[in-house]
Amino acid sequence: MSPAAGAVDQDGAVLVVVIGGPIASGKSALGREVAARLEERLEIGASVIDLDLMYEMLDARRLPKEDVELWAQARRVAGRLAKVLLSENRAVVAEGDFAGDQALHEFERELPKDADLRLVMLGVSVSTALDRARADSTRGISKDRAFLSSHYEAFSAEWRGRDVLRLDTGSMALSETVQTVVEWLRQPR
Repeated sequence: MSPAAGAVDQDGAVLVVVIGGPIASGKSALGREVAARLEERLEIGASVIDLDLMYEMLDARRLPKEDVELWAQARRVAGRLAKVLLSENRAVVAEGDFAGDQALHEFERELPKDADLRLVMLGVSVSTALDRARADSTRGISKDRAFLSSHYEAFSAEWRGRDVLRLDTGSMALSETVQTVVEWLRQPR
């Protein structure tokens, strides 16, 4: 499958941005805003893939999101969806639990070979994440300090040997974070 001519970066590679980070670090908000800015910049469509929604689509029982194999399947399905969106001339911003090299590989191996995968890792303090989670009526167990603290202790995002933009979303406004990501994407690789 050949890449869509318009869904490319300045070097001619198809553009896929992956935003990772722990719970309540701002992945969803940043993903939506970056996609909107990419549409403005590239003058083509840009789509957001929310990994939590992929998981929910695969879990008919709606159990707590603790099934490791279902997470792996959600990442593979998200990668296949990204490939389809790219073929439809759309840039892709994927956000969610891509912690660690194996998790990222599950998504990445489904992409076209010429995909320009750009990685953004978000960080925020547990107290800031807890405040954000408690202010969000759609959150469940992530409003619990013990659960959130445990998640942050276990969170790993090594992405070894890769060019990664790391941002502290606790110290930056969303608009500033979006601008930083967009400027970083403009830099030649």
